[in-house]
Amino acid sequence: MTTSARQQVMGFLTGKWIPPVLATLAELGVADELADKPLAVAELAGRVGAQPRALYRLLRAAASVGVFAEEADGRFALTETAELLRSDVPGSLRAAAMMFGLEPFWTPYAQLTHSARTGEPAFDQVYGQSIYDRLGEHPDEARAFGAAAAAFHGQAMVPIARSHDFSAYGVIVDVGGGSGSLLAEVLRTDPDIRGVLFELPEVLPEASALLAREGLADRVELVAGDFFAEVPPGDAYLIKSCLHNFADEQVVEILRVLARAGAPVLIVETMIPLGNGPHYGKFDDIEMLAIAGGADRTEAEWAALARSAGLVPRDVVPCDERFSLLRCERT
Repeated sequence: MTTSARQQVMGFLTGKWIPPVLATLAELGVADELADKPLAVAELAGRVGAQPRALYRLLRAAASVGVFAEEADGRFALTETAELLRSDVPGSLRAAAMMFGLEPFWTPYAQLTHSARTGEPAFDQVYGQSIYDRLGEHPDEARAFGAAAAAFHGQAMVPIARSHDFSAYGVIVDVGGGSGSLLAEVLRTDPDIRGVLFELPEVLPEASALLAREGLADRVELVAGDFFAEVPPGDAYLIKSCLHNFADEQVVEILRVLARAGAPVLIVETMIPLGNGPHYGKFDDIEMLAIAGGADRTEAEWAALARSAGLVPRDVVPCDERFSLLRCERT
């Protein structure tokens, strides 16, 4: 066994230390306090409400992986990566870092062997309920989860909206569209397109506020409902990052509902490439295994699920380094 192989595995194992450090620094708002200039730890600790020595140890660890930097005089400064932990910058990942520090998104990994042996989410084993039931009972965690999802996916909305000619559809139904950020980008591609945002009732107020801020409220109808039951009428159904939360049989059930509506179905998901190379989806898939009970899938697997639901896959368009759009039609 080579030294380099041992060092590589050690690096993988000790990587578990990084997310909680970044989560803590994000929750304290350290990056925001350093936005104007580097600060000494004592002053910084006073601003964020931390014990100076403990804060120094966290910052030193973060600086060792390039997040923050300790200067020669002992002050700490932002780096390019630390900028992403600010709350007020485009593409901020502060909310995502904070979510990864929340106990419900951390503890289930201690029971990952349960998922390996059963194929069932470790989350349910630990908490005795699904992640969705948990979030329904804990609105603070639900807000953190939603903010993290927006942070992770925010930069992808424009590439997705530009990857396909949406002008062919008069009314696009965004199924499980969250706050409406993707639908807003799609509507910006053509002034003649109208939208329907189909979501759970508790999500719609946030979507209403976003669409109003974007000046698009008059072009979107907000509809509450359950995509396992039925969907409102439209000329195309857009569904992004919803299906990977579910097991195969549930995905087929949802797609059958969309297929019955008769219009094209546009599935936007991470599609895991073949081969041994690194890819975001290969570990996001483990998050689905441990937490949600769903799966990220290959292009062939997504197409097979679509066919099982009575849809014909027509083409796949890569949107960015993570997402692709699979266009399907009813048989």
